[in-house]
Amino acid sequence: MPRSATARIFLKLNSQFSALNGLALLIAGGLVAPVLTANPVDWATMGLRGLGLGLLGFALVLYLLSKNKFVSRSAVNEIVILDALWVLGSVGLIAFFGDTLTTNGIIVVTIVAMVVAFLAIAQFAAASKIQKPVPIASVETREGKLYATVKRTVKAPKEVVWNVMTDHPAYADVADNISKVEVLSGEGLGMKRRCYGPKGENWEETCDLFEPGHSYGFRIHTDADDYPYPFEELSGRWTVVEHSVGSEFDIEIVATLKGSAASKWLFATMAKPQFKAILIDLADAWADRMEREAK
Repeated sequence: MPRSATARIFLKLNSQFSALNGLALLIAGGLVAPVLTANPVDWATMGLRGLGLGLLGFALVLYLLSKNKFVSRSAVNEIVILDALWVLGSVGLIAFFGDTLTTNGIIVVTIVAMVVAFLAIAQFAAASKIQKPVPIASVETREGKLYATVKRTVKAPKEVVWNVMTDHPAYADVADNISKVEVLSGEGLGMKRRCYGPKGENWEETCDLFEPGHSYGFRIHTDADDYPYPFEELSGRWTVVEHSVGSEFDIEIVATLKGSAASKWLFATMAKPQFKAILIDLADAWADRMEREAK
């Protein structure tokens, strides 16, 4: 499990600080301008409000990153660079344009820069502790479809891995987004099962691919009147192959979203880190069980 908790705490603090400053500039730009600048010009208020909007956008990006349990070290360090640029810009503003600022303005710019510098240093230190997860996961959009995949090696024979993967009721024990799985009828190709979400929402799935000992797939009945999610089509593939360490399994989820182009883009953007986190957690939990049963 990547040790990202500390980095996400400082990202959240940075988000809150940026949002607070952004709101102050956006709402009270007219009042702030004469406090900061010695000779306020007509465009100063609009400039401060524009800066406020930028800070609010930055705060949103930080908030989304802070919610991603598997935020990468590089993503955190990109924020560190942006914070460092803010600090350097503040130093340059005071050094070369200090005569345009009031005494209070210099104090405010200095304090804000010091807080940003502290957050940058804290984020950089915390980012160094982030470990890359063992499962290799990706979520991307291609040709109007969302592709979510995860691959993981496991120290267990292929037969053990296959048995764990096809233990459908136990799937709920390792998948965070599933609370219960019921086999309704059949086995192998054509088997039907019902899955339940964490809030009791449920849907039916039919096995449309079955290669014993190797792979299987399910098509989710998204056309049902009571289907709870905004997918027009949804299917999954689970595969296991032999590997030098034992075995390797992978999962691929393919989804076609409902709605307009804008709503699809927004949902895909928001869902990508969640899909990735779910798949990584699932792969790790499955691998843990597989390796325990292999002993």
